[in-house]
Amino acid sequence: MDKSNKGATPYDARAIANLVLDKADEIGAGITQLQLYKIMYFAHGWYLATEGQRLVLQDFQAWSYGPVIRVVRDAFKGCGKAIIRTRAQRLNIYTGEFTAIDQVLDEKVIAFIDKIVRFYHAYDGWQLSDMTHEEGSPWDQVWNSKKPIGNLGLRIDESLIRNHFSRLPNRFSQN
Repeated sequence: MDKSNKGATPYDARAIANLVLDKADEIGAGITQLQLYKIMYFAHGWYLATEGQRLVLQDFQAWSYGPVIRVVRDAFKGCGKAIIRTRAQRLNIYTGEFTAIDQVLDEKVIAFIDKIVRFYHAYDGWQLSDMTHEEGSPWDQVWNSKKPIGNLGLRIDESLIRNHFSRLPNRFSQN
């Protein structure tokens, strides 16, 4: 049985990925990998801007098609370009078996993710990717940096994401 995260953020990114997929299923919206990665990025950015804290534990990295969290990519890479029908699991290094990811049980976070999914699911993966590639965006600042930034894995710093989303018109306040 899944355990609660006790309502504490940040969450394992795979738990948020599973919640995004569950919310998409509730409204009949099929989500691809590319959409999932970007919807998670927008959720994390809006959460940083509106709640002042991280939504997901793991860092986003600047990949060619936009921000990605490696453990989420690893969990769903077998889905290819198809609609995701599975849920992320965790490898138990002691048994070698995959186990369920702890579910997000915090109603405030669930409602927040519901708003995010209802807004962003209408965009296909390429449209969402284009949104993350806007000039001056956190992805753009890392991916197109002229300075050697010594950034292992092209990690997108949390402060870049927070500052970017804090400047945008607020659509997703928890209040």
